[in-house]
Amino acid sequence: MTETRLEGPFRLTVDEIDSAIGAKTAGTFAIGHVDHLGRFVVQHVGRSDSDLRAQLRNKIGAEPYFKHLCFGTPKEAFEKECELFHAFQPPGNFLHPERPPGTDWKCPCCLVMSFRR
Repeated sequence: MTETRLEGPFRLTVDEIDSAIGAKTAGTFAIGHVDHLGRFVVQHVGRSDSDLRAQLRNKIGAEPYFKHLCFGTPKEAFEKECELFHAFQPPGNFLHPERPPGTDWKCPCCLVMSFRR
């Protein structure tokens, strides 16, 4: 089974989010559930370029658990989101992650961003 290499899982609640993520930061997350064998099942991946806590709070109620990883730069968060998208092909993600406006960042896993302006 593929590993997310993210911290968690934590309950997707305001208290757990605030406890797990201390400061306003860029980061990547996966939300999902835990199966009968205790494995985290990824249903959706995403990121925030500036405030991971706020982004996760917007997902409360979508799934019971989350995993996350904080990054020093939005580019690192984007690259990890792409890696998770390709590794898990989550049912909640219909489209490839978008890079932030004004950047020319490339996906580390495919060429889809090479053809977008």
